[in-house]
Amino acid sequence: MMVECDDAVARDASPTEPLLQLAAAGYERAQRDRIRYGEQLRAILQGRDARWEASVDGITDVDALLREIRETGGGPVPILGKLYAAAWKQECEMGAQMQSLIGRHPAWPWLRRVKGVGSVLAARLLSRLDLARAPSPASFWAYCGLGTVAAEELVCDRCGARVFVSPGTRVAAAHTPPSGRGRCSGTLRPRGLTDEVRVAQGRPRRGERAPYDMEAKTICYLIGVSFVRCGGPYREVYDERKLHLASTHPDWPAKRMHLAAVRATVKRFLADLWVAWHDAEDAAAAERGAPATASRQ
Repeated sequence: MMVECDDAVARDASPTEPLLQLAAAGYERAQRDRIRYGEQLRAILQGRDARWEASVDGITDVDALLREIRETGGGPVPILGKLYAAAWKQECEMGAQMQSLIGRHPAWPWLRRVKGVGSVLAARLLSRLDLARAPSPASFWAYCGLGTVAAEELVCDRCGARVFVSPGTRVAAAHTPPSGRGRCSGTLRPRGLTDEVRVAQGRPRRGERAPYDMEAKTICYLIGVSFVRCGGPYREVYDERKLHLASTHPDWPAKRMHLAAVRATVKRFLADLWVAWHDAEDAAAAERGAPATASRQ
């Protein structure tokens, strides 16, 4: 992880961890390739790619044909079909490897009981986290891009509205004036950073390096969406947070309220994961007669 900590909390990595990292990296790479090749094939099958003179007449179920190509190769462009099938095969193989390895991870006995987190999502997340370099749950949040930063204040030169955004964000859309009536299309100009409000970290601009792990942030978002769909205790956290936001920020659009509630839910999950992982490490250390991890003593 990128979060720094004292050498006192360092520990030797379990042999499982580098293997899990390799399997997760292979899975994510194969998944990206499979999606890219699949979208190319979809464009050809739907006649949207003029570079290929493939026979696509009479095709009514593109998804069914893509599944067939994924399993067997071939299709209107055979070499592309083979690449698509190979990426799918590697994705499945790496997924199976992750499922095998995750069972040996100290946090898995707790994670397997969490509704909405399957073995693949759990393995992908754990492969990117390092407990030894996370002195607090906030370290997990920061590494996964869920920490907050001082907001940049934007002020409208027409209506005087104040808008708080992640530093560097430019807002071109209309906004609500202080009167609360109608919409104002005046220009929002930056006034500088303020400690008055904290906001979520924004995405890095083109060419900039992200201060967090973007892949881990994506995985956390997928876990949050899974919580919402699957129900369970973390769905209750989501619902409670959404009700709170509806009462405190009634002017927020539905999408912003949903994303903020998902974010708060995943942060609760990461905090619980940090505690459960530490407890498992401490229990294993006690069995070996070793001292507990330094950050929990």
